[in-house]
Amino acid sequence: MPIDPPLSNSLNDWLEYIDSINPKTISLGLDRVKKIKDLCNLNPDFPLIIVAGTNGKGSCCKFLESILYQAGFNVGCYTSPHLFNFNERISINKKLLSSDLIVDSIKYIDDSRENILLTYFEITTLAAMDLMIKENVDIAILEVGLGGRHDAVNVFEPEISLITSISLDHQDYLGDTVEKIGYEKAGVFRKNKHAIINFDNPPSSVLGYANDISANVSIIDTDYKINCKHENFDYIGTDRSEVELPYPSIQGLHQLRNIAGVLRCIELLKINFDIKKEAIVNGLLECNLRGRLEILSQNPFVVVDVAHNPEAALCLYNFISKYKNKGRVCAVFSILEDKSIKDIVGLFINLVDEWHISKINSKRAMPTTKIINAIRSCKRDAIIYNSDNLQEAYMNAYEKSSLNDNIIVFGSFYTVSECLIQ
Repeated sequence: MPIDPPLSNSLNDWLEYIDSINPKTISLGLDRVKKIKDLCNLNPDFPLIIVAGTNGKGSCCKFLESILYQAGFNVGCYTSPHLFNFNERISINKKLLSSDLIVDSIKYIDDSRENILLTYFEITTLAAMDLMIKENVDIAILEVGLGGRHDAVNVFEPEISLITSISLDHQDYLGDTVEKIGYEKAGVFRKNKHAIINFDNPPSSVLGYANDISANVSIIDTDYKINCKHENFDYIGTDRSEVELPYPSIQGLHQLRNIAGVLRCIELLKINFDIKKEAIVNGLLECNLRGRLEILSQNPFVVVDVAHNPEAALCLYNFISKYKNKGRVCAVFSILEDKSIKDIVGLFINLVDEWHISKINSKRAMPTTKIINAIRSCKRDAIIYNSDNLQEAYMNAYEKSSLNDNIIVFGSFYTVSECLIQ
């Protein structure tokens, strides 16, 4: 049952309240959201970049934010989910907004919605836009939460839409094939606006939709590309190229593909945004994003990553295989119920020596019995330790590890946050 609006100004109380309004975690269709958007007069007069995709969305958003900030623009950025605090989702000029400001905007949306049921994500998306309008940003970057076509972010009109990747995830909502998922994600494209396809072999559903609406399509390795060198890399675009750019501090070769799409956005913003090479260089170097191949320690080698689907897990597997110490590998792992656990576990089954698991603290968590069964189905004699919580699982793995060993923490945003929270 929905609870009453809180009397306090506590952000946590308000988040609990809006989570109770709509019994559905996800409600497809944008009519409700559009109505509240119009009632609240949320009509931004600044350009928007919408970023969709299975993996890489958050990284692309943060690279864009960092570069545009370094170029001197007042930039808003909205991403999800968060690792530790909701405030991480909304930033202006790379700074998190206060809880009081966020609550004021949530209250405004809630007061305006009358009896229309909105989900947690729909309310917070509208609140984020309200905050960006109030802060008078020059440009905003919006990360799609799920899919694209029916996502709350898609009630706004982008100048540029970027799809980072497409693979199987959230099949219950988006479809059980890459073609179906691609069609849903292509819903962020707009007629006569820039549509960037930043991955190889795009499904025909994506290309077909883009052509049907006459979007201005850019495809990686056709209209723009990255050339990697030993100490730096080059970006080669249609009208702009930059040579000898520094590799970012965020780990992983897949980030260079994300950066290719980001730099295509920067190139296409050329008419109204003067972005010098220096801003690109500093933006790449100053961009930080927790939980993405984040190295916490070298001895033992400890890496945390929010990888929660097979595509992201493969990037993590390749990274660990290349850079790990010579000792044992311990995995601290848990995952949500709707994920393809066998496809993820199977990648690591011959790499990991010990599994340290616990149930995520969420109603969407996969039971530990199911996790154990999935690991055992891949390797009957796998060594598995089941802890009361994920922080205990992480500490057990750490205490058992020598300086030459390795620990990987992965499976979900929740897994990383629960292991690292103080």
